Amino acid sequence: MNHATKVAVLGLDGVPFSLLQDFFAKGIMPRLAETAKSGTFLRMETSLPCVSSVAWTSFMTGKNPGDHGIFGFTDVWPDKLALRLPSFDDIRSTVIWNALPGKTSVVVNLPFTYPARPLNGILISGFVAPLFERSVYPESMIAWLKSRNYRIDVDAVKGRQDRRFLVRDLFETLKIHSEVMLTLMERENWDLFIGVITGTDRLHHFFFDAAQDPSHPLHKDFIDYYRMIDSFFSRFVEKCGKFARLIVLSDHGFTRLKTQVYLNHILKTMGYISFVKSEPVSPEDIHPGSKAFAMDPSRIYLNSKERFSHGALNSKEAEMMRISLKKELESLRLIDIGFLSPQGSDRPEDRLFTRVLLKEDIFDGKCIAWAPDLVVIPRSGYDPKGALNVRAATMTDIFTGMHTHDDAFLIVDDPDIGKRLSQPRITDVFGLMMEVLG
Repeated sequence: MNHATKVAVLGLDGVPFSLLQDFFAKGIMPRLAETAKSGTFLRMETSLPCVSSVAWTSFMTGKNPGDHGIFGFTDVWPDKLALRLPSFDDIRSTVIWNALPGKTSVVVNLPFTYPARPLNGILISGFVAPLFERSVYPESMIAWLKSRNYRIDVDAVKGRQDRRFLVRDLFETLKIHSEVMLTLMERENWDLFIGVITGTDRLHHFFFDAAQDPSHPLHKDFIDYYRMIDSFFSRFVEKCGKFARLIVLSDHGFTRLKTQVYLNHILKTMGYISFVKSEPVSPEDIHPGSKAFAMDPSRIYLNSKERFSHGALNSKEAEMMRISLKKELESLRLIDIGFLSPQGSDRPEDRLFTRVLLKEDIFDGKCIAWAPDLVVIPRSGYDPKGALNVRAATMTDIFTGMHTHDDAFLIVDDPDIGKRLSQPRITDVFGLMMEVLG
């Protein structure tokens, strides 16, 4: 690896270290297992909140959200309770390919790179990307991609109604993305190649209950999907050539979902939030006298005058309230949100959140003023959500899997990496790329 002059990165969105360990032991992914065994294979911690927009931005900048400014797929404006949808244009730190003057980069399906911006190379945005014509740089690539029937993502909306359609769509989209990546690896003269498979995240949200259950009707499909990834990885390695550092990683982990937990309903019960209409749908519907509100996936904001032009709390009140709210949330038990019957090892008296963190515990940098005041770390299986129009603290959905922040993985085809990076974070991957290319 001392002779590496290029870097090739393969991202597997939402793939947990623990699942790979199991699949390696069972011989389901022999080619990736071989690379893991001969190189470095580590459990990796990702960014908080553990959502793809935040995690992949931390990967591509090497910075925490307090510096790059992305805290979720949705946010509020800096000075008012109104919904905004951040994009690639809102990132406040330098992304890896812009830090490499004179180097050529090819980036395929990396989430949160929409709209595509000019670079020395090629960029095909990952989700969320509403307009395909704004998802590709240079524009001359669009016709070729359309000829390959390229699409950014699977049709998850249709997939909610038709599971078999979703399974077919997952396999077809994986095939298209794989072939486009391999073609570009062979055709382009790249220094940095980044390709991301996002179907793994979709597979896990809908079918994580099939992963370890041979009796599940979709268990074979789940395993076959991973076998297909391993076959693609074998060809990916061939296209890398001899002088590329190979990095494979996920942006977060996954675990079985037991129930979704609605933070704003909890805050309403505690008296922290009220609404101006009976069916609230966005932050504009939060009553200006509210003291706190939540946003996906685990963020809580105080309605302070210091932050919002019509805030309800002065700085002293906000500081006192965030400490008291932290204590209240830390003391919440499963029984307090209506959890009455045991599921596995959980008991009604168990805590709902493993930790509740203040923003300065997590973030630092020039954008910390925009950060959530509190971030909750849920008990495994209890997925925190920021929906406003809900009538209960918990609800089950069609999903069977949820994100985790502490079970992502990192594989590097260099055994020495593990000696100096025993407990990696996703921001560390930036340095692994830069030490070859910088």
